[in-house]
Amino acid sequence: MSKGAPAARNWRHTFEVVGFRPSGQFGAMRARVEDVDATVLEDGLGRLSMTFTHVGRRSAMQYEVAVPFDVTVQQVARLMASAFERAHPETREKTATPDLSAVDHNFVRVGGVVVEREQAFAWAHEYLTGSSWAYPGYDAYYARSDPQRIEDADLLAPVLLNVSRLTLKAYYGLQKHRERLQDCLAAIPEDAELISAGDHDLETIRKLFAVLNAPGIPDVQGTILAKILHRKRPAFIPLYDERVRRCYQVGPRAPLPVRRRRPWGEFFVTLAMAMRSDLVDQRDTWTEIANLATSPRISLLRALDIVAWRAGGVDSAPHR
Repeated sequence: MSKGAPAARNWRHTFEVVGFRPSGQFGAMRARVEDVDATVLEDGLGRLSMTFTHVGRRSAMQYEVAVPFDVTVQQVARLMASAFERAHPETREKTATPDLSAVDHNFVRVGGVVVEREQAFAWAHEYLTGSSWAYPGYDAYYARSDPQRIEDADLLAPVLLNVSRLTLKAYYGLQKHRERLQDCLAAIPEDAELISAGDHDLETIRKLFAVLNAPGIPDVQGTILAKILHRKRPAFIPLYDERVRRCYQVGPRAPLPVRRRRPWGEFFVTLAMAMRSDLVDQRDTWTEIANLATSPRISLLRALDIVAWRAGGVDSAPHR
């Protein structure tokens, strides 16, 4: 079997993660972001052909892009974002931000949001040294908890991270799923790090958050479950809430397309991939921010979350 055969088989999964679905009888897949339509299919020359069309009344934009079979989720998401910007240049002008690269140390990127490095460090310093924030409360809470077990006390941890409503239904529902969650955790090394994880390693994240798929857990969605599980694998399992979502899904530069009814497991895999990209591209920055925390120490992923929470919110929001 040729070297490219596995990639040729797996490209469909990559596009499914971004929101593409089968379309027509020729093996094509299709996705849509507002009024921008994207279609992908094999071109018969060992590549994929992506066609982008702006279906708005005032535009006849259409162009093609050839991509390899082993194109990554992040690359597809960026192509989608680029097509949207091309169809809506006025959006690019309104949201223009510096083109951040791995060597640009003046800015910090979190999803589709870019902030000045000085501002990111100021936010982190305030969060990690102030007296009205979730650190060290959340991070030091029940610190001797077994990383392989989810105990009753662990189910209450989200309250320390700005979850204002944790119902009894949620508490008892989480208890019922405890063993399933623990079985999934057992497959993740205690020292696992998202920054060095391969795509295949993220399957465990999919399985963890799949417990929220129908029928799910009463009064529990991704935010609460993430704030329970993160403490068990703080360098691997992402934190998530509305502010983090804004960073990664709102705006033309956001890397995660919005797709209704996306299964929670699938969503968290795509989120983890986007966060991994941010961690890899700016590892030194996140290390410096994480080093601001001394007791207890925090992971690079937690450092990213702290900046994302401020970047995706407003100053008047409650402390977290």
